[in-house]
Amino acid sequence: MFEQVSQHIFIRKYQHYTDRPNIGLIRGQRRALLFDAGNSEAHTLLLKQELEEAGLPMPDCVALSHWHWDHSFGTAFWGAEVIAGRETDTQLRKMARWQWDDDAMQRRIDAGEEIAFCSDMIKREYPDRSKIRVVGADIVFDGRLTLDLGGVTCELIHARGPHSSDSVICYVPEDRFVLLGDSNCKDLYGLSWECDIEVEGSFTAATDALEYDPEKVRDYLQLLDGLDFTHCISGHSEVKTRAHQLASLKEVL
Repeated sequence: MFEQVSQHIFIRKYQHYTDRPNIGLIRGQRRALLFDAGNSEAHTLLLKQELEEAGLPMPDCVALSHWHWDHSFGTAFWGAEVIAGRETDTQLRKMARWQWDDDAMQRRIDAGEEIAFCSDMIKREYPDRSKIRVVGADIVFDGRLTLDLGGVTCELIHARGPHSSDSVICYVPEDRFVLLGDSNCKDLYGLSWECDIEVEGSFTAATDALEYDPEKVRDYLQLLDGLDFTHCISGHSEVKTRAHQLASLKEVL
């Protein structure tokens, strides 16, 4: 269910089994924005049901934190304007031409376009992969885009960060809150690692052993440190305080 974490922000908590991330709804007086789309039609249907049960509005627009499948494959099923950074949109339009049979997915792993963990999770989320539908954005921006929802604003900021070069964060100044997507996480595509999704704890053990790129963390930390926020949430974890998040990044340097 969606839980209220600040005056205007509601979070649907992540579900690790098929790598469904945290989904954020920012409710204004005139419009509502969803930050990240979910990873499938089944995921979006669940989210819509829970929004209705909670008496929350359906989103007028959906903003994406980055291109990775778990955050973007639900985009086509919301019936709302899709907002993405230019690099994210470019990758989504490339993925829209991909095939999803076993051989095609394995070729992309071999070529470094995809990683085994995501491939395995896609197969788990999609028993019928013919249902995968990838679409580009309706609104594409560079750098920063500010949206007035009525009594609350969302600042979409191209943050880059250590996880993916297209990462966008959503800063809500009225609530002093930042939705990070996966921008603060490690680079799972650029580093060598593997895990068995059937073994509990395998993902955590494998990714804990990976290292951050200090240069990417330094620039990202500088951006976050310049924002006036008290709390934040990333794509697959709990709400953290500003002090906790900044301290964990500073440990890398």
